[in-house]
Amino acid sequence: DELLLVQRGRESGFALGDQQFAQILENIKSSNNLQDDAKFQEALKQEGLTMAALRRNLERQMLVNQVQRAEILDKISITDEEARAYYDAHRAEFTSPSEVTLREILLEVKGTDRGVNVAEDDAARDQAQEIRKRLLSGEPFPRLAGEYSAAASKANGGLIGPLNSGELAPALRDLLAKMQVGDIMEPIRTQRGYQLLKLESRTEAKLRSFEEARGDIGNKIGEQKLRGEREKYLDRLRAQATIT
Repeated sequence: DELLLVQRGRESGFALGDQQFAQILENIKSSNNLQDDAKFQEALKQEGLTMAALRRNLERQMLVNQVQRAEILDKISITDEEARAYYDAHRAEFTSPSEVTLREILLEVKGTDRGVNVAEDDAARDQAQEIRKRLLSGEPFPRLAGEYSAAASKANGGLIGPLNSGELAPALRDLLAKMQVGDIMEPIRTQRGYQLLKLESRTEAKLRSFEEARGDIGNKIGEQKLRGEREKYLDRLRAQATIT
């Protein structure tokens, strides 16, 4: 397939000029931090390439891309009817999920080989309740998270998220669904201890309009058509070529 496309590109007069090659080379050096010529030559050596081989490889890629663009891509068109049919059949692709942002305070209860110390567990639960009262009375969540939380999020004021609501544990998702933004949940017993959660923000699932999604729809349909048209085009090149 590649040989057929490369040959077609040469027959069409496509070629990688010196100036174009120099520009591509400069882009490669810049994007890989290889401005020093010695480093660049060493990188080529590690890849088992010479400058001539690199140019041949780049020219082959360029020929394939130019033939596909001129002979296939430029001839693909997408009607509004096709775009709307795709949109109606794939609405989930254009729907942003519901997300929540939370703040947490974790009061850790360390277990032993014999299990959890009941007194320590009760003390942690009582402390969690007391902290919740302080939060409800207006004390800043980030300050209390920094002071008491054993979770890594304490460094960020207890902030976690945004989180995809659909990826949360069902039990937690159900609890959050009953809360308003700003609510602070009763302490939850987790494997590590007692967790306080505040619903910081919530965004509902949103379907992008057809007009907003039109560009992405065109790309998706174009990719599908490209695969089919490319095979048809290659079949024609095979039929015309002498292959030994």
